[in-house]
Amino acid sequence: MSPNEDASPDKESKPKPTPTASPVAGVGDIKEGTIAKFMRKRTQLVGFETGLNKHTQYSIEFLDNAIDALESWWWKSKKRPRLADRLEPEIIEEVKKKLSEGLIDTIALSKQLEKDVRAGKEVQLPPRKKETLEERITEFRKFVTPLRTLITKREPLVVMQITEVQMPDLIPIDDEEGFKVYEFTCFDTGVGMVPADLEKFGMYLASSKSEKLRQTRGSQGFGAPSAFSDAQNTTGKPIFAVTKCYTSELATASSFYTTTANTKDYVGGPIDMDLPFNHGTYIRLYYLNIQYRRGYSDIYVEMASLLNSHVTIILIDPYGEVRIYPRRVAKFPDEPKYAQPHPASIRIGEFQDLLRETPESDLRGFLTKAFCRLSPNKAKTIVDEASKELRKRHLEPITLQTPADSLSKTEVELLYRAFSSEEYIAPPTDTVVTVGEEVFERTIMEAYKPDFAAAVTRKPTSGKGLSFAVEACIGYGGEIKPASSAPMVLWRFVNRVPKLRDNSDCATWKASAQVNWRNYKVQTFDNGIPRGPIMVFIHVCGAYVHVMFKGQSKQALAEDEVLIREIKLALEDAGRKFRRFITRRETDRRKAKRAGILAMYADQFAESLVYIANDGRKKPLFDAETIAGRIRDSISGFETEGEEDESEVGVEESELIADPTTDDLDFDDIGS
Repeated sequence: MSPNEDASPDKESKPKPTPTASPVAGVGDIKEGTIAKFMRKRTQLVGFETGLNKHTQYSIEFLDNAIDALESWWWKSKKRPRLADRLEPEIIEEVKKKLSEGLIDTIALSKQLEKDVRAGKEVQLPPRKKETLEERITEFRKFVTPLRTLITKREPLVVMQITEVQMPDLIPIDDEEGFKVYEFTCFDTGVGMVPADLEKFGMYLASSKSEKLRQTRGSQGFGAPSAFSDAQNTTGKPIFAVTKCYTSELATASSFYTTTANTKDYVGGPIDMDLPFNHGTYIRLYYLNIQYRRGYSDIYVEMASLLNSHVTIILIDPYGEVRIYPRRVAKFPDEPKYAQPHPASIRIGEFQDLLRETPESDLRGFLTKAFCRLSPNKAKTIVDEASKELRKRHLEPITLQTPADSLSKTEVELLYRAFSSEEYIAPPTDTVVTVGEEVFERTIMEAYKPDFAAAVTRKPTSGKGLSFAVEACIGYGGEIKPASSAPMVLWRFVNRVPKLRDNSDCATWKASAQVNWRNYKVQTFDNGIPRGPIMVFIHVCGAYVHVMFKGQSKQALAEDEVLIREIKLALEDAGRKFRRFITRRETDRRKAKRAGILAMYADQFAESLVYIANDGRKKPLFDAETIAGRIRDSISGFETEGEEDESEVGVEESELIADPTTDDLDFDDIGS
């Protein structure tokens, strides 16, 4: 074969392929979504995953919003009601009786219906509520009727009701996966909303608390919108809302869906009308979940009532049980101030954003107005240091009069370098509002009637450029029963909100486990948490916590060195008070035991003394019965100061008494 023949077929020139049409200029594959569309299918990120905790999450979101609304009303209102020291027991019983009328155990009813369906029996379903706006308004009127006494007295009030309902068209009565439909209702007598606020309510990132950091329960506006998304995702039912601002004459009622475009689709209303309450908000929705069980929502509400003793909270559970946690104090907490950014907490990206968004015209105004603890002299020092670096690079220096929006990239970087290298005074502590030792102790004493309760409130300190404070309280004995697990002993609160999940992942839990509880005569579980008939409450408060949560569900605080130190110090201070109580009780029991022994032998001892004293005398001088009586009278206070001091020593080696078997211990051996 010749070289030409070998090469000819492969080396023939082929026609070039026709180029395909290029995409239209400016059109790509990346599409921009909305936060609502993203979160609609990811409500589990904020705690709405299927499971028993979902019931709790609904209670968390709406109870927190309700208490925030009550506090806002109190702080904004110029005509506050004159509240009694606490809610009267007669009113509590009256309201409870009215609320209980007509209630049924919806869990038991559901189980019976399910049993009948599986047995092939014909079942009679409870009548279904009509879904017109008028019918929903009628249901609202019926709901508030038993609460009229509290509404008339302008009682700070939150009422939540969870009811299991049957919707066979949505979920079969004998659903194989065990899903049930629940009706959730929340009503508060808080500040209420004007129509413009109601229009935004339920939309993602729509919040009255997101612009600046402040000690509040929420901050970004994910809770209620995620609840609405989960409700619509699982049942397809609209949300019904009634609200009335404290400055308005009329209430606004509406029934709506929230959309993936972060808008509202109204199916009823909004309409303005006169309704039988002064101010507040009412929400009703339906959601799908596994069957409700006690120990979740009810525990959350009970714990929330402890540190929010300035409001009355009512929970009506699916079993038809009415739980009322009455207000225990007449005074509301002080309104927290907004926390300005502190220079120590600012990173370069945040610095650039603040510089870009500042309304101030020059650097003097920007530096002194955008941050706390930054004086005009400090601002001059920062600008002078940045100017020195600019001169070294043969660039024009900047001054305090330089326009804030005219800085180049290099000038911003050098300004930030000088800004971050300075030392600053700690942030102000007036942004922190604590519960207070007196209220904390009184609340625990009233709620659990322990033999001992002691609270400690630490002075505010700072971390991450924001102030915060730690409070701790220990309750022991009384109606507190020995706990079977650590989560039943240690109760965590952040800005008065209980945290029931992610225990071991929280800085509060880890700090508690690091305390040497043996020093305070307390036994522990294997994980270092106290055990026995004891409850430990820890409260961290301040705007600081909003930058310390580990996740959007806000269940755990990150391990910060300053935070852990403050928690440990608070617990150790409360632990010392507890140890003194235990030591005094040991002393009293030792006295009682010795007194009993002496009293038991008083007659024999007196007879011996009298025998010796009267020996050899014709007429007895002493009477045995009289001497025995005097001995018994002098027995109290037998123990000396030296013996009392003895009970304080040997703590490390002493037998620990904070456990269920305290009464069975031999106190003669303690402290030996």
